[in-house]
Amino acid sequence: MTPTNAGLKEIHDVREQLERLTKEIEMGPRQIAARQKSGDARKAELETRRTKLKQMKVAAEQKSLQLKSSEGKIHELEGKLNVITTNREYDALRNQIAADKMANSVLEDEIIEALDGVDAMQADLKRFEQELAVAEAEVAAYSAEVRQREPGLRQQIEELQSRVGDVELILPPEIVPTYRRLVNAYGARALAKVTGKSCGECFVGLTSQTLVELKDGKFKFCTCGRLMYFAEPSQSAEQ
Repeated sequence: MTPTNAGLKEIHDVREQLERLTKEIEMGPRQIAARQKSGDARKAELETRRTKLKQMKVAAEQKSLQLKSSEGKIHELEGKLNVITTNREYDALRNQIAADKMANSVLEDEIIEALDGVDAMQADLKRFEQELAVAEAEVAAYSAEVRQREPGLRQQIEELQSRVGDVELILPPEIVPTYRRLVNAYGARALAKVTGKSCGECFVGLTSQTLVELKDGKFKFCTCGRLMYFAEPSQSAEQ
Protein backbone atom coordinates (compact mmCIF):
# COMPACT_ATOMS: atom_id res chain seq x y z
CA MET A 1 0.00 0.00 0.00
CA THR A 2 1.45 3.38 -0.99
CA PRO A 3 1.80 6.15 1.60
CA THR A 4 -1.01 8.00 -0.17
CA ASN A 5 -3.42 5.08 0.06
CA ALA A 6 -2.37 4.33 3.62
CA GLY A 7 -2.92 7.96 4.57
CA LEU A 8 -6.32 8.17 2.88
CA LYS A 9 -7.39 4.93 4.54
CA GLU A 10 -6.36 6.33 7.91
CA ILE A 11 -8.27 9.55 7.24
CA HIS A 12 -11.33 7.50 6.31
CA ASP A 13 -11.03 5.28 9.39
CA VAL A 14 -10.53 8.19 11.76
CA ARG A 15 -13.42 10.16 10.31
CA GLU A 16 -15.68 7.12 10.71
CA GLN A 17 -14.60 6.88 14.35
CA LEU A 18 -15.29 10.59 14.80
CA GLU A 19 -18.79 10.20 13.38
CA ARG A 20 -19.49 7.21 15.61
CA LEU A 21 -18.34 9.02 18.75
CA THR A 22 -20.19 12.20 17.81
CA LYS A 23 -23.40 10.24 17.24
CA GLU A 24 -22.90 8.48 20.56
CA ILE A 25 -22.63 11.81 22.37
CA GLU A 26 -25.67 13.20 20.57
CA MET A 27 -27.68 10.02 21.11
CA GLY A 28 -27.36 10.14 24.90
CA PRO A 29 -29.41 13.31 25.52
CA ARG A 30 -31.95 12.26 22.89
CA GLN A 31 -32.49 8.90 24.54
CA ILE A 32 -32.71 10.53 27.96
CA ALA A 33 -35.32 12.97 26.65
CA ALA A 34 -37.28 10.13 25.05
CA ARG A 35 -37.23 8.11 28.27
CA GLN A 36 -38.22 11.14 30.32
CA LYS A 37 -41.08 11.84 27.92
CA SER A 38 -42.25 8.26 28.32
CA GLY A 39 -41.94 8.63 32.08
CA ASP A 40 -43.99 11.84 32.03
CA ALA A 41 -46.71 10.05 30.08
CA ARG A 42 -46.72 7.24 32.65
CA LYS A 43 -46.92 9.78 35.47
CA ALA A 44 -49.93 11.36 33.79
CA GLU A 45 -51.46 7.89 33.44
CA LEU A 46 -50.77 7.29 37.14
CA GLU A 47 -52.66 10.45 38.09
CA THR A 48 -55.53 9.39 35.82
CA ARG A 49 -55.70 6.03 37.57
CA ARG A 50 -55.55 7.65 40.99
CA THR A 51 -58.42 9.93 40.04
CA LYS A 52 -60.41 6.95 38.78
CA LEU A 53 -59.76 5.09 42.04
CA LYS A 54 -61.05 8.05 44.05
CA GLN A 55 -64.16 8.16 41.89
CA MET A 56 -64.71 4.42 42.38
CA LYS A 57 -64.37 4.82 46.16
CA VAL A 58 -66.82 7.72 46.17
CA ALA A 59 -69.30 5.72 44.09
CA ALA A 60 -69.01 2.72 46.44
CA GLU A 61 -69.44 4.98 49.48
CA GLN A 62 -72.50 6.62 47.95
CA LYS A 63 -74.07 3.21 47.36
CA SER A 64 -73.31 2.24 50.96
CA LEU A 65 -74.96 5.43 52.23
CA GLN A 66 -77.91 4.77 49.95
CA LEU A 67 -78.23 1.24 51.39
CA LYS A 68 -78.02 2.53 54.94
CA SER A 69 -80.71 5.11 54.24
CA SER A 70 -82.94 2.51 52.62
CA GLU A 71 -82.49 0.12 55.55
CA GLY A 72 -83.51 2.93 57.91
CA LYS A 73 -86.60 3.56 55.81
CA ILE A 74 -87.50 -0.15 55.91
CA HIS A 75 -87.08 -0.16 59.68
CA GLU A 76 -89.51 2.75 59.93
CA LEU A 77 -92.01 1.03 57.67
CA GLU A 78 -91.79 -2.17 59.70
CA GLY A 79 -92.56 -0.12 62.80
CA LYS A 80 -95.72 1.21 61.17
CA LEU A 81 -97.00 -2.32 60.63
CA ASN A 82 -97.88 -2.45 64.32
CA VAL A 83 -100.17 0.57 64.17
CA ILE A 84 -102.00 -0.03 60.89
CA THR A 85 -105.67 -0.87 61.42
CA THR A 86 -106.81 -2.04 57.98
CA ASN A 87 -105.76 -5.11 56.03
CA ARG A 88 -105.52 -3.06 52.86
CA GLU A 89 -102.99 -0.65 54.33
CA TYR A 90 -101.15 -3.53 55.96
CA ASP A 91 -100.80 -5.43 52.68
CA ALA A 92 -99.72 -2.29 50.82
CA LEU A 93 -97.07 -1.56 53.41
CA ARG A 94 -95.85 -5.17 53.39
CA ASN A 95 -95.55 -5.00 49.60
CA GLN A 96 -93.61 -1.74 49.88
CA ILE A 97 -91.23 -3.27 52.42
CA ALA A 98 -90.71 -6.34 50.22
CA ALA A 99 -89.98 -4.17 47.19
CA ASP A 100 -87.51 -2.05 49.17
CA LYS A 101 -85.76 -5.15 50.49
CA MET A 102 -85.48 -6.50 46.93
CA ALA A 103 -83.99 -3.18 45.82
CA ASN A 104 -81.57 -3.35 48.75
CA SER A 105 -80.52 -6.84 47.73
CA VAL A 106 -79.64 -5.55 44.27
CA LEU A 107 -77.85 -2.59 45.83
CA GLU A 108 -75.85 -4.89 48.11
CA ASP A 109 -74.65 -6.84 45.06
CA GLU A 110 -73.67 -3.57 43.40
CA ILE A 111 -71.75 -2.51 46.52
CA ILE A 112 -69.87 -5.81 46.62
CA GLU A 113 -69.02 -5.44 42.93
CA ALA A 114 -67.93 -1.83 43.48
CA LEU A 115 -65.70 -2.76 46.43
CA ASP A 116 -64.16 -5.62 44.44
CA GLY A 117 -63.46 -3.10 41.69
CA VAL A 118 -61.82 -0.77 44.21
CA ASP A 119 -59.62 -3.60 45.52
CA ALA A 120 -58.59 -4.60 41.99
CA MET A 121 -57.88 -0.99 41.07
CA GLN A 122 -55.78 -0.48 44.20
CA ALA A 123 -53.71 -3.57 43.40
CA ASP A 124 -53.28 -2.44 39.79
CA LEU A 125 -52.32 1.05 40.95
CA LYS A 126 -49.72 -0.36 43.33
CA ARG A 127 -48.15 -2.41 40.53
CA PHE A 128 -48.18 0.62 38.24
CA GLU A 129 -46.49 2.76 40.91
CA GLN A 130 -43.80 0.12 41.40
CA GLU A 131 -43.19 -0.15 37.66
CA LEU A 132 -42.97 3.63 37.41
CA ALA A 133 -40.47 3.77 40.27
CA VAL A 134 -38.31 1.16 38.53
CA ALA A 135 -38.51 3.06 35.23
CA GLU A 136 -37.55 6.34 36.93
CA ALA A 137 -34.59 4.64 38.60
CA GLU A 138 -33.47 3.26 35.23
CA VAL A 139 -33.70 6.71 33.63
CA ALA A 140 -31.68 8.21 36.48
CA ALA A 141 -29.04 5.48 36.16
CA TYR A 142 -28.86 5.89 32.38
CA SER A 143 -28.58 9.68 32.71
CA ALA A 144 -25.73 9.26 35.18
CA GLU A 145 -24.01 6.81 32.83
CA VAL A 146 -24.33 9.24 29.92
CA ARG A 147 -22.89 12.09 31.99
CA GLN A 148 -20.06 9.87 33.17
CA ARG A 149 -19.15 8.72 29.65
CA GLU A 150 -19.37 12.10 27.93
CA PRO A 151 -16.02 13.58 29.09
CA GLY A 152 -14.18 10.47 27.90
CA LEU A 153 -15.95 10.53 24.56
CA ARG A 154 -15.14 14.19 24.06
CA GLN A 155 -11.51 13.51 24.94
CA GLN A 156 -11.41 10.77 22.30
CA ILE A 157 -12.97 13.14 19.76
CA GLU A 158 -10.36 15.80 20.48
CA GLU A 159 -7.57 13.27 20.04
CA LEU A 160 -9.03 11.95 16.78
CA GLN A 161 -9.56 15.47 15.44
CA SER A 162 -5.92 16.23 16.13
CA ARG A 163 -4.90 12.96 14.51
CA VAL A 164 -6.98 13.45 11.38
CA GLY A 165 -5.66 16.98 11.07
CA ASP A 166 -2.12 15.64 11.05
CA VAL A 167 -2.89 12.91 8.52
CA GLU A 168 -4.72 15.32 6.21
CA LEU A 169 -1.41 17.11 5.68
CA ILE A 170 -0.75 14.53 2.95
CA LEU A 171 -3.45 16.16 0.81
CA PRO A 172 -2.12 18.40 -1.97
CA PRO A 173 -3.17 22.02 -1.47
CA GLU A 174 -5.01 22.09 -4.80
CA ILE A 175 -7.51 19.40 -3.73
CA VAL A 176 -8.05 20.59 -0.15
CA PRO A 177 -10.97 22.95 -0.96
CA THR A 178 -12.79 20.17 -2.84
CA TYR A 179 -12.02 17.72 -0.05
CA ARG A 180 -13.37 20.13 2.60
CA ARG A 181 -16.61 20.58 0.65
CA LEU A 182 -16.98 16.81 0.43
CA VAL A 183 -16.39 16.37 4.16
CA ASN A 184 -18.93 19.07 4.96
CA ALA A 185 -21.46 17.36 2.69
CA TYR A 186 -20.79 13.68 3.35
CA GLY A 187 -18.65 13.38 6.45
CA ALA A 188 -16.57 10.20 6.43
CA ARG A 189 -18.23 9.19 3.17
CA ALA A 190 -16.22 11.92 1.45
CA LEU A 191 -13.71 9.11 0.94
CA ALA A 192 -14.39 5.80 -0.77
CA LYS A 193 -12.45 2.57 -0.69
CA VAL A 194 -11.94 0.91 -4.07
CA THR A 195 -13.69 -2.45 -4.05
CA GLY A 196 -12.43 -4.76 -6.79
CA LYS A 197 -12.42 -2.42 -9.76
CA SER A 198 -15.24 -0.16 -8.59
CA CYS A 199 -15.78 2.83 -6.35
CA GLY A 200 -16.91 1.55 -2.96
CA GLU A 201 -19.46 4.36 -2.67
CA CYS A 202 -21.27 4.41 -6.02
CA PHE A 203 -20.00 1.04 -7.36
CA VAL A 204 -19.23 2.53 -10.76
CA GLY A 205 -16.51 0.58 -12.57
CA LEU A 206 -13.16 2.33 -12.88
CA THR A 207 -10.98 2.42 -15.96
CA SER A 208 -7.69 0.57 -16.03
CA GLN A 209 -5.89 3.91 -16.24
CA THR A 210 -7.64 5.18 -13.09
CA LEU A 211 -6.84 1.96 -11.25
CA VAL A 212 -3.17 2.24 -12.19
CA GLU A 213 -3.04 5.86 -11.05
CA LEU A 214 -4.70 4.97 -7.75
CA LYS A 215 -2.29 2.10 -7.23
CA ASP A 216 0.60 4.46 -7.84
CA GLY A 217 -0.68 6.78 -5.12
CA LYS A 218 -2.27 9.54 -7.17
CA PHE A 219 -5.20 11.46 -5.71
CA LYS A 220 -8.31 10.69 -7.76
CA PHE A 221 -11.93 11.70 -7.33
CA CYS A 222 -14.69 9.40 -8.59
CA THR A 223 -17.47 10.74 -10.79
CA CYS A 224 -19.66 10.58 -7.66
CA GLY A 225 -17.27 13.08 -6.09
CA ARG A 226 -15.57 10.83 -3.54
CA LEU A 227 -11.84 10.78 -2.97
CA MET A 228 -10.83 7.17 -3.70
CA TYR A 229 -8.08 4.92 -2.33
CA PHE A 230 -6.92 1.30 -2.36
CA ALA A 231 -7.48 -0.20 1.08
CA GLU A 232 -5.52 -3.44 0.88
CA PRO A 233 -1.86 -4.02 0.00
CA SER A 234 -2.91 -6.93 -2.23
CA GLN A 235 -5.20 -4.79 -4.38
CA SER A 236 -3.85 -3.96 -7.80
CA ALA A 237 -5.00 -2.57 -11.10
CA GLU A 238 -4.60 -6.00 -12.67
CA GLN A 239 -7.12 -7.69 -10.31
